[in-house]
Amino acid sequence: MDGWREVRLGDVCLTNTDSYSAKDKWDFVNYLDTGNITSNHIDEIQHIDIGCEKLPCRAKRKVKCNSVIYSTVRPNQRHYGIIKTQPENFLVSTGFAVIDVNPSEMDADFLYFLLSSDDITETLHAIAEQSTSAYPSIKASDIEDLRVLLPKLPVQKQIASLLMGIENKIAHNTAINKNLAA
Repeated sequence: MDGWREVRLGDVCLTNTDSYSAKDKWDFVNYLDTGNITSNHIDEIQHIDIGCEKLPCRAKRKVKCNSVIYSTVRPNQRHYGIIKTQPENFLVSTGFAVIDVNPSEMDADFLYFLLSSDDITETLHAIAEQSTSAYPSIKASDIEDLRVLLPKLPVQKQIASLLMGIENKIAHNTAINKNLAA
């Protein structure tokens, strides 16, 4: 693993940097709650007309393309993903840590696959089990404090590309199986 270095994620990423406020004056919001994404598969995005409906108090975190979202409650339930496309006026729950990479240091897809690995998920769940809240939870700082081995950026991109190809093939095969079963 020549050229790999140990880093603290908080030194190559930023968490929860942008939030919605009434000053944004959006007419509507497309909102993703923690229970509506599992292992990068979104079940539902809620469309909320702010003129007619009350915005959930947790609908605050803004995301952008390549933001990794990671639920801070019960990490073993795998409510995480990477935002590749998004609707207009998109917000996610404050129950997510929104993690953005420094693109000169880290590839966003590599970060997603790193955080979704069984080892990291188990580590974060073990931290969550020790929390003092009523349910297993982590803080954004727990993700920031993770120490990981990081290859050079071109190697990160190669690894992430290979893993994304495998993930896309699995999703395609799953869709075929569902069609055949129907």
